[in-house]
Amino acid sequence: MKKIKAIFASAAAVALIAFSLPACSDDDDDKSVDQVPEAFVEALKKVEPEAKNVKWETAGSYRVAEFTKNMVGYDVWFDTEAAWAMTEKDFGKDFFLVPDNAVNEAFAKGEYSSWTVDDIVYFRQTTDEFYVIEVETAGQPDMDLFYTTDGEIFKAIPSASAPEILPTTVVSR
Repeated sequence: MKKIKAIFASAAAVALIAFSLPACSDDDDDKSVDQVPEAFVEALKKVEPEAKNVKWETAGSYRVAEFTKNMVGYDVWFDTEAAWAMTEKDFGKDFFLVPDNAVNEAFAKGEYSSWTVDDIVYFRQTTDEFYVIEVETAGQPDMDLFYTTDGEIFKAIPSASAPEILPTTVVSR
């Protein structure tokens, strides 16, 4: 009986430690506006004046403002000097939210049109803008399809090997 109690006590202690570790992380996610330097708040107002319910994150050396507007998820990236660096707009799976009809039409006519759309994200960087549409179908690896805003597909690669898109990411065409 003592062994059972000792095993139970040890298991409970391990579980308690495991569940408390995330609380000790060094994560800067979800800062409120009053915890972010005023320069970043003002920079966001210039780029996205209608942003409401903003949550701030730190991603590497960038500060990222996250919010939703008109059913679209926004991530607006700023460098260390509070200069705008990139905007991401996440449309989810909803092509009806995508404002560039050329992208919708190109996808509908393309070789992946029968695949299931998993996510549609627009990226605007200081030197480029493009869409990434993640698609999936049974028996095939998920694919990331890169489109210009004019609807030209310029890259299709397995999602597992797709680059993380940062403000400094150059997507070759």
